[in-house]
Amino acid sequence: MNEADSEGIAAAFRRRGYTLTEDIKKADAVVVNTCTVRQKAEDKAISQIGRLRVWKEKRPEGKIFVVGCAAQKLGGKYLKNRFPFVDEVVGAKAIEQFEDSLIRQLGPSPETETSHQNIYRSPQTAYVTIMRGCSHKCSYCIVPAVRGPAVFLSPEAVLADAQAKLAAGAKEIVLLGQTVNAYRHNKTTFDRLLRKVLQLPGLERLRFMSPHPLYFDGAFEALLAEQPKLARHIHLPAQSGSDKILKAMRRGYTSGEYLNLIARLRLAAPGLAVSTDFIVGYPGETEKDFKDTLAMVEAGRFSLAYCFKYSPRTDQPEMAADLPNEELENRLERLLAAVKKNSLLVLNERIGKIEEVLFETENYGRASGNFAVRVKAGGAPGRMERVLVAGAEKNTLNGKIQ
Repeated sequence: MNEADSEGIAAAFRRRGYTLTEDIKKADAVVVNTCTVRQKAEDKAISQIGRLRVWKEKRPEGKIFVVGCAAQKLGGKYLKNRFPFVDEVVGAKAIEQFEDSLIRQLGPSPETETSHQNIYRSPQTAYVTIMRGCSHKCSYCIVPAVRGPAVFLSPEAVLADAQAKLAAGAKEIVLLGQTVNAYRHNKTTFDRLLRKVLQLPGLERLRFMSPHPLYFDGAFEALLAEQPKLARHIHLPAQSGSDKILKAMRRGYTSGEYLNLIARLRLAAPGLAVSTDFIVGYPGETEKDFKDTLAMVEAGRFSLAYCFKYSPRTDQPEMAADLPNEELENRLERLLAAVKKNSLLVLNERIGKIEEVLFETENYGRASGNFAVRVKAGGAPGRMERVLVAGAEKNTLNGKIQ
């Protein structure tokens, strides 16, 4: 979602005749898009802003914009007092009004057309935001505080954005939202929105991230079963395998309910790849709770898991980390080892099977299950091909186009 925001910001600059540069010495303006989901991310952003002081001294006419979630949390007053060389601060809740900041600093745009700039994904893939914010109150999460409650874009706005990006050459659309499958705008539910997007001309594949386990229903399962363009991969954050910790996190489901949901989704789409998130060392997590998470890794058959040490996002004493950092590191290493072992098993299960691959280069593409796939020859950017998987190494499948 931060990447999508950054692309929108880049497009706003592009409408004013700017282009991206990787060389800060050539830059006329610098944007720091900040994250605060963990303390480390916020600290990195603060360090990056501090390093820009030298750039500003050498280019006093240059503009520095600090935007995003950490900007929202810390506030413009604090950031400008600490870093007086910063020109504009735009919090995550006002990110769609970033254009107003540009008008103040750079003047109005000479262009009238929307100019999208694909920075992070391949030219074949484009992000489309369908909602902002989150109305859940997971105890470890700061997102509702910095992005606000859930607000859903209209189906018309979503379809127009997706259609424009397909017309510009995208083949794959990724719908974005903090609890993306909670989408509802008047009578348009998530599954109905997906159906509308799937009908757009030029679309080869549709993905979405990140859903919440509470919002999948029979209507989505039926759509998944009947629509092969809907990617055979779902990133479904679990956060813990312990029912006690899940309750403390206010996630709203048990480990058994989570695993049952995965089973239903895989029944609708055999071979469905599922990736997830885990937090290690949440306050009160015992060795038994941690072992429940290790058990979920094995039972869930995850293709990938993003694993993080717990990072307090509040000043409440009861939410402070209560494990020594050495133990946190130990549990994280054990979890990562279990995930790696399981991921290798999942990859090896793909050997001998056919994968539908959307190619980004002549030799590289991504399967519907979100696996990286390499071939020796025959691919073409933007083409969908059937690949027979012959081997697997690290996180990549190797095969031959059929």
